[in-house]
Amino acid sequence: MKDILAIFLIMFISDFAYPKKICKPPILKSPSEIDEKLKICNRGDKLLLYYDIKVRSEELIVKLCNLEHTIISKEEVKIVHKRNSGNTIICTYDPN
Repeated sequence: MKDILAIFLIMFISDFAYPKKICKPPILKSPSEIDEKLKICNRGDKLLLYYDIKVRSEELIVKLCNLEHTIISKEEVKIVHKRNSGNTIICTYDPN
């Protein structure tokens, strides 16, 4: 009985300790779309965010990311016009 309780307790605690999913919203083309497109994300999820060059990466990072964890940002030097391309931010989602 104690073993079952210990296994259940470990599974319950680990469910809250780690992010539950990777959240990948559609590409952000303007700052006004942030609230609408990020409704699918939950606090603590890993966020894979593609955004247009018109949106400032600094503002997105401050508004959407947990600054205590690692943040990866990739900005393209060349502008390539193809579907689902753009600048990228990977971080832990923690909206302000």
